[in-house]
Amino acid sequence: HLSPAPADAPQTVPLLDRLPFDKRVALVAISVEDHYVRIRTTKGEEMILLRLADAIREVGPTPGAQVHRSHWAAFDQVTSAIRDGDRAVLQMTSGGDIPVSRRHIPTLKEAGLLPR
Repeated sequence: HLSPAPADAPQTVPLLDRLPFDKRVALVAISVEDHYVRIRTTKGEEMILLRLADAIREVGPTPGAQVHRSHWAAFDQVTSAIRDGDRAVLQMTSGGDIPVSRRHIPTLKEAGLLPR
């Protein structure tokens, strides 16, 4: 008999089913490292053999976007967005900062994370 998911775990995020039970909480970011993706939640991170595109398809209704060719970020986990020339950097609630490439700046503006 399996225990139910923790109360703060989103129920419709298939990507979280790939993680150990104790890390199945709010998604923070996904980053590519070699052929793996590092999945960061508010309770830690895990490396999983998976393509970034496939991981992004499994984020379910989590509000966020791919902000760099190697990174996806959950918008509700961004503590600040700092413009750096034609790029930006997202500071996240847990783990390291996420770089934003020039081509994804409009996505951040649309999400209200950067001024228009």
